[in-house]
Amino acid sequence: MKYFISINQLVDFSKGSKAKKKRIIRDQKNPDKLRVSWYQTPRASIKKCLSNNGNKDYIVDGLRRLKSKITDPNKPRELQNKLASIKAMNSFLEVEIPNILKNYRLNLIKSHKVKSTYIKEVEVLVSPDIIFTISYEGKTYMGGVKIHLSKGNIFEPRESKIVSAVLQKYLESISKDYDAEVLPKLCMSLDVFDQRIVSAPLQIHKYLDKVDIICEEVKRYWNIA
Repeated sequence: MKYFISINQLVDFSKGSKAKKKRIIRDQKNPDKLRVSWYQTPRASIKKCLSNNGNKDYIVDGLRRLKSKITDPNKPRELQNKLASIKAMNSFLEVEIPNILKNYRLNLIKSHKVKSTYIKEVEVLVSPDIIFTISYEGKTYMGGVKIHLSKGNIFEPRESKIVSAVLQKYLESISKDYDAEVLPKLCMSLDVFDQRIVSAPLQIHKYLDKVDIICEEVKRYWNIA
């Protein structure tokens, strides 16, 4: 691996200033392994909700656990994470779950050894939060969901379409392992604070062409950051 970036960071990179782009690349090259990830409870609860046909009882339960959690007064980031996580879960309660997720049995694929796709020699880590198949009229179809959780960096719909387009490309690379066909409308990017689920665009190549350009820029910054 020479060039590497996660899909959400790729979108963040595409709209950042020169200084921010350098910072993102430095973080990708030298990740802080000790940094605690925010939004762990919301992410886990949202995954359970979507995996169970949009049952929001999992969100209500997660909220109850978060609100009762006691934080260390000497660790202000714990309180900040708790409050941000509560806001995230309340925001998700307003998200309209697509009928296709609510009305079909989802056969979950727990994990796949390949989590990335390669674009212009850049390894783009997709690592979907959910991968699933559904059966309809004797055929098997594949889809997935990538969650974005960042109150201060909400993706616009066109940016979420970049995520869902790359998600579709990734799923197409593994779909043969499950004898499944990937449907664009099943490739979903969820921005929790935008309260929106965006499926892959029908004109996927238009968005993948944009990603080609972004990845070329990632390579340029990689050598100077």
